[in-house]
Amino acid sequence: MNSPKIISLISLILISCSSENTKQIEANLLIEPNFEFSAEFFECKLNDGYTLLNLESFLSTLVRSDLEQNNVKYDINVYFPKPNYVNQFIINVKNFSDQDIYNYILDRLSRRGFDEIASCKFDKEEFYGQSLLANEIEINNTDYVSEILRCEYNEGYNYGTFRIAIERFALEIKSLNISYEALYLHKKDNPNSFIWINNIYKENFSSEISSNWIKNPIAENIKKEFIENAKCIDARAYDAFLIT
Repeated sequence: MNSPKIISLISLILISCSSENTKQIEANLLIEPNFEFSAEFFECKLNDGYTLLNLESFLSTLVRSDLEQNNVKYDINVYFPKPNYVNQFIINVKNFSDQDIYNYILDRLSRRGFDEIASCKFDKEEFYGQSLLANEIEINNTDYVSEILRCEYNEGYNYGTFRIAIERFALEIKSLNISYEALYLHKKDNPNSFIWINNIYKENFSSEISSNWIKNPIAENIKKEFIENAKCIDARAYDAFLIT
């Protein structure tokens, strides 16, 4: 699956909804997502003299037991840009607890020798997120395709209006039984923008969504509602890997 296909796909499967009047919009401003985790994204680059083979070898020997801290629940994902990634990648840490674990994890990675292989920007920029949809059909894969979209709400729209459309979208997608997960993230100090992440766990996802969803008459209305509510600045596809 290449980036243009994914972008056209997302324009058809994301949804939003419009408010009926100004008072409803104002009320919706008070509604926030039900945050389930915090997240950090660290942009990294391989050091001179090191290749993806070195990084893959490092990751293959890295197990969760090397990073555990007081049974805190978290996930570590590594994103490699598609279609060709030469020396850049992203580390994503999702923290499901109230403890600040990021410095601890980075220290443990350093102790394992990560600093010799790559350098990262560790400027802390914390997001808060929730799972919008998780179809549990074959989503236990540690390797998957992830698409990250940076989006902004149009004037007068916000999460309060968007959430109703998300619920409708979730009901429709769940009925398709496809291997797919959607995540919503934003920074609390910037509620007008958000990140939407699509995690795709099956190689033939494109054909499944094309035959079962895009050709569905509901899809066109969903596309119109999304464009009315928000615009996405960019969409980037990655080969993703979950450290287990």
